[in-house]
Amino acid sequence: MLEWYDFYIYGTATALVFAPLFFPAASAVAGTLAALATYAIGFVFRPVAGMVLARWGDTIGRKRLLVLCLVLMGASTGAIGLLPTHAQAGLAAPVLLVVLRLVQSLGAGAEYGTAVTMTSEYSTAGRRGLYATVPALGVGLGIMLGTGAFSLMSLLPRASFLDWGWRLPFLFGFCLVFVGLYLRLRVAESPEFEKLRESGTLAASPLRELLRTGRKHLVLASLARSTESVCAQLFNVFAISYCTAQLGMSAGPALSGVLVANAVGLAVIPLSGHLADRVGRRPVFLFGLFFLAAFAFPFFWLLETRNPLLVVVALVLAYGLGVKVILAVSGAYLAEMFEPRIRNSGVTVARSLSDPLGGFTPLIASALCAATGSYWAIGALLVVLALASAGAVLASPETRELSSKGVSS
Repeated sequence: MLEWYDFYIYGTATALVFAPLFFPAASAVAGTLAALATYAIGFVFRPVAGMVLARWGDTIGRKRLLVLCLVLMGASTGAIGLLPTHAQAGLAAPVLLVVLRLVQSLGAGAEYGTAVTMTSEYSTAGRRGLYATVPALGVGLGIMLGTGAFSLMSLLPRASFLDWGWRLPFLFGFCLVFVGLYLRLRVAESPEFEKLRESGTLAASPLRELLRTGRKHLVLASLARSTESVCAQLFNVFAISYCTAQLGMSAGPALSGVLVANAVGLAVIPLSGHLADRVGRRPVFLFGLFFLAAFAFPFFWLLETRNPLLVVVALVLAYGLGVKVILAVSGAYLAEMFEPRIRNSGVTVARSLSDPLGGFTPLIASALCAATGSYWAIGALLVVLALASAGAVLASPETRELSSKGVSS
């Protein structure tokens, strides 16, 4: 929760304040695109970070890597709140913003995959689908915390918000580091990792072993969860920008929609995980993907009404239901695709490979809107991607009945 608060407040700030504060010389559209590009850069860096750091989860331990990720993300998030703006430091301001975004992404690159690995390895027989949803709950709570913080700050007069109000959610990141470290250092190491260490069977080069024995599953897993990556950014970041910049609405309805959608997701996630333990990973995964494909255009139709209530409904259905279902089931699905020796590398790299597409989604969607003056191209792109992910799930094995060694063994 604490780490994804850090990561998603950057996206919210990108949609609301970074364009005028860090790219004021550009036009309104160009400034928005430039701000979204700095957001996307972090996602480009995440696969590199995932490959560099993920192996440590398989060699020195899941717990130690999670501690490192926490420090990197918390410190960089807090530092963003101290940055000078373009008016104060010129070109140095956006450069420093990008640097801190890259450091933040370094921690994020290995965070979620390692958390999924660790929680799934603590699961009891027949309950991995439910246990592996715990990190997904943390994501939702983090987004709610970050969105709530910006919703509160947006009540300030516009001048005060742009002057100092936007900084407070970032500065709060410093406090979260200490709270997170206290919690994370008290958690014992994964029992499956301890067994590997005690038996002397840890992988010497997890990434090399992963590429040698698990390439097929790596590609399928990455494609399967790519829709989740894209939709998370489309509904959490671009939708806010679309409502404010394209539709001329205040940020309130979209921020409220994101907040309510994540609250609904807190119920959808464990229910989906439990259902995945009962009927299998693939049926639940496919339901979420087909729902998103069917709802792609109705989502924008609801936004176009400019009715605050319907905007909230659109985000709740798209993100609180569709995305949260596939996010919930993907935890166990990914963990069961790889054997324990290379599991952390497999889960993290599979997620990281599809992250750049998600990171560029707000930028791509904004560019498509500017070029076509319509949402139709965005809706079509979402339909195609959801169906491609469904194809990858259908081509993958049903992992529910697999042993703890995973498919790759």
